Amino acid sequence: MTDRPPSLVAERAIRYLRAAATPVTSVRLAREVLLLTVRDESRATAVLAEALGGDSRLHYADGSWQAIRAEAAHAPGDVDEAAEAETTFVLVEGSRPAPRAPMRLTAVAAARRRGREIVGACGGDLAPFSPGHDLKLEVLRLLAGARVVVHAPPGGLAALEAWLDEPLAAPLPLALLAHRRLGLPSAHGVADVAARLGLAVRVDDDPARRIEILPACFDALSAEGESWDELASSCRPRGPSLPWGRYAFGPADLAAIPATPGTYRFFDAEGGLLYVGKSRNLRRRLAGWFRDGVPRTARVQGIVDAVHRFEVAPAGSELEALLREAAQIRRLDPARNVQRQVHPGSRRERRLTSMLLIEPAEAPWVLRAWLIHDGALVDTVPLGPRGGGLARIARVLDRAFFDPRPGPVAARARAVDVEIVTRWLAEHRDRVVAFDPTHLRSTDEVVARLRWFLERGSLHDGEGAPILPRR
Repeated sequence: MTDRPPSLVAERAIRYLRAAATPVTSVRLAREVLLLTVRDESRATAVLAEALGGDSRLHYADGSWQAIRAEAAHAPGDVDEAAEAETTFVLVEGSRPAPRAPMRLTAVAAARRRGREIVGACGGDLAPFSPGHDLKLEVLRLLAGARVVVHAPPGGLAALEAWLDEPLAAPLPLALLAHRRLGLPSAHGVADVAARLGLAVRVDDDPARRIEILPACFDALSAEGESWDELASSCRPRGPSLPWGRYAFGPADLAAIPATPGTYRFFDAEGGLLYVGKSRNLRRRLAGWFRDGVPRTARVQGIVDAVHRFEVAPAGSELEALLREAAQIRRLDPARNVQRQVHPGSRRERRLTSMLLIEPAEAPWVLRAWLIHDGALVDTVPLGPRGGGLARIARVLDRAFFDPRPGPVAARARAVDVEIVTRWLAEHRDRVVAFDPTHLRSTDEVVARLRWFLERGSLHDGEGAPILPRR
């Protein structure tokens, strides 16, 4: 093994040369791989020699570069499974705005390796108002079907799974491996691992280039002949194992849970209700509850030990799941839920005198509208891309919001937890829009505003901030 990690620039150069199927000059290769316009061949050759790191798979002779395919290291039929397996390395960087606040991702990068060759890579910074949708899709593509090695700060793995909207399958935590084998503190950077290992690396400002450090660190931390299972065992959290034999479900049942908002309920062996919870991603939440070997608080461990079976109820919205959870806790009185009732704060109830809340909805819908009047949820209406649902909203507005005649609230209206809704709005102000429909002059104006959002297809401007159309 060399003391320099394989460069992703070299991997890009190899893929380009193999696709070109012909020798390429330094000027052309620098333009295609480094995006540099260098007219002098000797200068371009010197720049490439430094950037490519002397990779033995690249050869320069007679004024051009070509990729050399390595000789097979094994006899026919003798395949090294570890060398042939595909592994995706993920670099996670983030920060906490406050000591107990959730981790906020600032950068994510990934590289997929087949054997010893990098076959794909991506990465980028995550701005506060930019969800990085394209980067997320590319990371998911690189993760599909591969073993996963993650280097993340404390809390970074959970933040990554929340960003991806799905749990990772048995990721190997490189930070924990470095902590146990090198004695590094829990909060360290991947450059610290490389420095302790004595690897000659250059830390780049671009996350897509910083990711190239991970495979080299992983190789250096692995003992000669150590298998993936042995590495995973050395990284296993030192917590109690789950009593899988006592459960009426297994890991496959957890993996089959839909990755949608909803509520879940835990029952003991006698059928008694233990706990009611909610999540914006049921699959990720249940996987977190039953992750083997993870240290837990005494209360959580008690619930995990007492569970026999679970039920999940998908909801169309995180807010709907939140309200369902509160209603079930109040009505069913689960044995292990701590908070039985939410008490509204001062003056907050007046905020729900009249409100129309709009949030994104799952396909085939585009938006979901919540109509709240006098502290009661009058109706919840999903809106289709062609305006489906607007007529129903118009009838609700005419009856409950713009009809001056006194009378009872519609029979289908149900009380909402004022404090829950206002807290949820405060936490999700970057992804929802809420306004008082009676501030407009008529039902027609409110419907016109909703139609404007449907035509736009988004509730936010280019920087991710909620927007409202002008009257």
